[in-house]
Amino acid sequence: MDLSFLLDLCRLHSTPGDEDEVAGFLLRCWRRHGLLPEVYGRYAVTARIPGALSPPLTILVCAHMDSPGYVVQSVRRNRRQAVAVALGGAAWDVETQATQAAIVKTASGCGPCVLRPSATGRQAVHVTADLDLARGDRLCFPPQGRVRGGRVQASFLDNRLGCFLLAHLAGVLRSPAVDVVLAATASEEFGGFGAAVLAARVQADLVICLDATYADQAQGVRLGGGPVATLSDASVLVGRRVWNVLERLSLAWGLPLQAEIYNYSGTDARAFPAQGSLAPVLPLLVATEGNHTPLETAGVGDLEALAAWLTRLGGDRAAVAELIAAGVFGEA
Repeated sequence: MDLSFLLDLCRLHSTPGDEDEVAGFLLRCWRRHGLLPEVYGRYAVTARIPGALSPPLTILVCAHMDSPGYVVQSVRRNRRQAVAVALGGAAWDVETQATQAAIVKTASGCGPCVLRPSATGRQAVHVTADLDLARGDRLCFPPQGRVRGGRVQASFLDNRLGCFLLAHLAGVLRSPAVDVVLAATASEEFGGFGAAVLAARVQADLVICLDATYADQAQGVRLGGGPVATLSDASVLVGRRVWNVLERLSLAWGLPLQAEIYNYSGTDARAFPAQGSLAPVLPLLVATEGNHTPLETAGVGDLEALAAWLTRLGGDRAAVAELIAAGVFGEA
């Protein structure tokens, strides 16, 4: 697993509604592996890996391209100072750090700026920059990344981790037992518009949503414990029958799997039943620390284990069929 591609992804400026850099990265990657991508406006990009067996079953594996940031709302007369509002819950520890470095993307290029909390509320910040600002300019935390001691620390692991796996799978899934559609969505952190379009455009028998989640001591969700299956949150409910299958596969494949249950926040999972899809939807996530802050941390072993999960699933038609059957009432 070449983590240099993950660090490359973490250097890209991709806020909700402005995901061009990550979309371009994935499209180039998929084409290098001989895939033919499809583009759905500014909402999603996909690439299909045909399965070796028929009749086809289709797994849709999706991840979102955006990370939290800010958008300039108003500009002062000198054009070097502005007020920006949050897109998706970006945050830093204002109790210990009065200012935060950031990068602003303008029509003429990118440059450094400094953020200060605004008295008008947590969702607004004051911006001071070295270049002229305009309404609609996007800001994000400075890109940084390193791999050390079995940990990857970087900006934007939510959700460059998922996008990295989409790039990785394009190289390792050569002749899967089922059709695999790799998909990246826009605006998950603010509105979920991309997943809604994807769900309407791509018909699948099983949907896997890749994302980052929170390490949580109270639930025993930790870095190094393996991928995390969400059984309940604000976007999905996974019943006992489906969880039984996941537990059995975890044991049979010798791959770790954690579980989380909470009822706030969520992933792109909500879009698929909302668009009328009958496919079971499974969020398979990577636990992180410092989520939505300038420096997030994940376990390399967890990322490798999730890649192994997805590779094994793509090569096991019977396992896919069992998950699909568990997502249907009765004996259908």
